Amino acid sequence: MPKIKIAAVTLNTTPLDFLGNFESIVQAINSPESNNADCILFPELCISGYGCEDAFYKPSVWKRSEEILLKLKDISPNQIILVGLPVFVGSFLYNCMAVLFGGKVVAIIPKLNLANTGVHYERRWFHCESDFINKTISFAKEEVPFGHFIFQTEHWNFGVEICEDSWSVLKPSSFYSIQGIDVLFSPGASHFAIGKQNIRKQIFTESSRNQCNLQVFTNLIGNESGRIIFEGGAIFASRGNLVSEGPRLSFSPYQITSYSFDPLEIRGAKARAFRESNPKIQREEIPKIQLKQKNNVEPKTSNGFTVLDKRKESGPDDSGNSVNLSSYEEFTKAVCLGLFDYLRKSKTKGFTLSLSGGADSATCALLVSAMKEIAKQENGDSIFTTLGLDESNLLVTIYQKTVNNSDLTETIAETLAKELNCRFYSIPIDEAVDTSVKLIESVLGKTLNWKEHDLPLQNIQARVRSPLVWLLANLNGHLLLSTGNRSEAAVGYTTMDGDSSGSIAPLAGVSKEFLLEFLDDIQKGNNRFISPKDSIQTLRNTKPTAELKPLSEHQEDEKDLMPYPILQSIEKKLVFLGLDDLDCLENLKQEFPWEKTDTLLGYLKKFNKLFTIAQWKRERLPPSFHLDEYGLDPKSSYRYPILSKES
Repeated sequence: MPKIKIAAVTLNTTPLDFLGNFESIVQAINSPESNNADCILFPELCISGYGCEDAFYKPSVWKRSEEILLKLKDISPNQIILVGLPVFVGSFLYNCMAVLFGGKVVAIIPKLNLANTGVHYERRWFHCESDFINKTISFAKEEVPFGHFIFQTEHWNFGVEICEDSWSVLKPSSFYSIQGIDVLFSPGASHFAIGKQNIRKQIFTESSRNQCNLQVFTNLIGNESGRIIFEGGAIFASRGNLVSEGPRLSFSPYQITSYSFDPLEIRGAKARAFRESNPKIQREEIPKIQLKQKNNVEPKTSNGFTVLDKRKESGPDDSGNSVNLSSYEEFTKAVCLGLFDYLRKSKTKGFTLSLSGGADSATCALLVSAMKEIAKQENGDSIFTTLGLDESNLLVTIYQKTVNNSDLTETIAETLAKELNCRFYSIPIDEAVDTSVKLIESVLGKTLNWKEHDLPLQNIQARVRSPLVWLLANLNGHLLLSTGNRSEAAVGYTTMDGDSSGSIAPLAGVSKEFLLEFLDDIQKGNNRFISPKDSIQTLRNTKPTAELKPLSEHQEDEKDLMPYPILQSIEKKLVFLGLDDLDCLENLKQEFPWEKTDTLLGYLKKFNKLFTIAQWKRERLPPSFHLDEYGLDPKSSYRYPILSKES
């Protein structure tokens, strides 16, 4: 029996960009890596894009998806091709995969388990059945089987489950396997989170061992719609072993990972493993669909579309994509990919950053610089020229100083800008701050002072900086980076319409504690994408400070709030784990035994108060990337009432 070759494509899609997504799909089909594959697997909802949000309600989205499918079915009739799209049937909209072969839509498979936790809200748009279904629908100008099937070819058989189906306790694949599939396909739109790929590998290898089959997972890749980053990383797992893993966090429009297998080896393993005399099969026989090769089929074609070569050919070992990355390197590559896609999909010219000499703005600068180098490494030195961008102007920074800023932070900012070879400006804003204060003093008929008006006098400095940096960003045609992190978002440690201003907040998905550890890891030489910097070494020898109070007061963030490790611990326990205050306090006492109970209780009460009253701020923060196991972005991760009673 000949070996069967399967090509798994990880694809960078854009919601509602039907032509662009089609071009990428066709280019992947025509790629040398997939040219002689028996089957080509694409990710979930790859035709429409996964992140269409409420545009999924528009009939034009279903119609355009169907039109693209009609174009795709004739591209390569000798190969089995699986693509994802939304399909409206009866009164319901389904998240589906289409199986294409022989110039026909062989079947449409609906998703059984809809992802509806964390960043996923699929139940808002899609319907799912409670059990396997089998019916025929009118679709793509044909009568097409709609439901769940086992597909049989001359030499091998396969089934399909879609993303969440593979993660669910009630896996459809367990029923497919016992009824004779050799391969289980799992196309996905599985979001990036630090360390999540290890969980995927564990799930698919263990499932392949239990079911004695080959399991193939493929994924979207890139910053598809703004907030969620997909990491690619196709997985082939056979009978309990990870046999191939594709590139992760690639900057290319698509990546292809292929694997060849012998179906007889799969069946031999089943014969050894499935030996119960009275197997308990909980459902009826799953319908079979025969896929028979036809003679005189036409060769591959672009079907009238002009398909541009948008991808630098690269294998799974290029650019270090498939090698193991530390959590800090995963964070680096993910944010860099998020920034790169945000830049090119928004069609802006670069990023402007208020570089303060602190850890957050320094991290943003480091990541933009790393993004530039990774993009050139993976797509060629001319990538930014191809995108119509001036590489020398991709990052513009500005230091806006007042009498409350130290010479040290300005030196750190300027030194870092020189180390990164980016544009740097420094301007004094005391006059602008004084003008604002004096105008209000003239209205109120009194003089403001630090004893009575501490917070307003701090905030006006941050707010005066905002229109100036926005002006610079607009003049550059840039996106403005907001530098806030998740810890600051949790307790509202930000000035609205001041340092919170921005087009995007790339760090808001991780804690301040993580960011400080990230910088320390760089300085140890552990990050393959970012080298140690003299400026960062100096920065890490200073205490985090907003520098909004007079220098004589020695303002420090952790004095204003609490130690960052304790803040992060409270945040995770209350927000992510959902502990009540008493259990949280008991956990804190064990985690930080050197702290007095009354001190920890004070921190806990302070966090509760600040978290509750800061929800209106979180509602207004710029879009952020989901990077960790949880987030606080109310539009993609954590919804909380703006008005509520303090816990």
